[in-house]
Amino acid sequence: MHAPDSDPKKIKLNIGTDSINGTENWVLPGSRTSRRLQIYGTALKVASRYAYASLRGRSKQARLERVNLAHIRGASDLYETAVKLRASFLKLGQFASSRSDLLPTAYVDQLSQLQDRVPPAPAAMVLRTVSEDVGPIEELFTKFDAQSASAASLAQVHRATRKDGREVAVKVQYPRVAELVPREARDTRLILNLASRFVKGIDLKTIGRVLEQVVLSEIDYVQEAANMELFGQNFAEESAIQVPRLHRDLSRGRVLVMDWIEGENLARALAHADHDFASEALRVLVDAFLKQILIDGFLHADPHPGNFLVQSDPIRIGMVDFGACYQFSERTRLALRELYRAGVEMDMKAIGHALYELGFRTESGDVEELIAFGSLFDFDADDDLNQEESFRKLVEASKVNPLIKIPDELIMLGRVLIVQTGLVAKVKPSWKMDDLVMARLAERI
Repeated sequence: MHAPDSDPKKIKLNIGTDSINGTENWVLPGSRTSRRLQIYGTALKVASRYAYASLRGRSKQARLERVNLAHIRGASDLYETAVKLRASFLKLGQFASSRSDLLPTAYVDQLSQLQDRVPPAPAAMVLRTVSEDVGPIEELFTKFDAQSASAASLAQVHRATRKDGREVAVKVQYPRVAELVPREARDTRLILNLASRFVKGIDLKTIGRVLEQVVLSEIDYVQEAANMELFGQNFAEESAIQVPRLHRDLSRGRVLVMDWIEGENLARALAHADHDFASEALRVLVDAFLKQILIDGFLHADPHPGNFLVQSDPIRIGMVDFGACYQFSERTRLALRELYRAGVEMDMKAIGHALYELGFRTESGDVEELIAFGSLFDFDADDDLNQEESFRKLVEASKVNPLIKIPDELIMLGRVLIVQTGLVAKVKPSWKMDDLVMARLAERI
């Protein structure tokens, strides 16, 4: 840290040039009505292509080709609308991009771009929002970087330096989010409810309901602040995990200020790291989630790569963005402990029954069919099926006999596990998952 500059005339803000170019009044585009029409219009356009593709009178091969084309064009439509509207529709796209078990590859590939390629809003809007909700920029900071460190569906983050020299991340919610998001989240849920009548094998109603709850929680910065502080307490003794400290005196309204955490986006870090580094970084992340699931019962439910920042010397993971968090009931947490214990023991039948008791249901309704989904909890790396094939097995099972009922509490956990299983399959780490699980299960709670 450096000493604060005592002469206000020497304070210089790196605010860029757009603050004087008429962008101060930037807001999410469109009126309530026009945005709603775009959301429903996109849904109708996507649905109509599938209806056309399924018309009789064509050969099976011709229908298959049209369905594949509908996948590609539908994914493009959803991506373009999400980038344009942002807010809850973009959040839906981010969620969908991580569910390769539920969606065709074309959707996953296209929508995955929403994870870290969202165009930032003008810095002038950010400065105006901070000034309105907290106070004049010049009185709060000695530096404020106009270039967004990260931009997302509902907000973006800028790096700044406080008067006392502390480096902070300033998270600023986009204007009109609180006005538009609740209605649009409800519309998204209604669209998924409607789609559930035609799309069989996926519990779209539950997904829509949980997504609405999560999106609404992400615009509540009072709750996010509380989540961040609880995570800080839970990981206070875990040196390999860094949780930012909240700066309550500067966190008001549409603004959250927290410690700046250095690190590289997880996906980018793993892409160029050597095997040993990638293996250890992934071990730290997976173990942190095991603690959340088995010990704390409090889950960081947004496995966006940008929310995990990899540090070296020593290897640590910085965790950020605590808007989407989930508190499990004690009953569910204890049931999950038994589920993981069965996974360590490779008792696939017990896993299937545990999933059934938790409320999972497949299209067939047969408890035995849930065993295929136990591949998420098959932790023995020395088994004939390696992690990659276990993941493939899960995806194939979800297509043949899809999950049609997923407990509300575990929708977001499923998203976390799918992402982590994919990472493990790519990295093929040197450590064993069952060792991590048993260590956490052995902890006194």
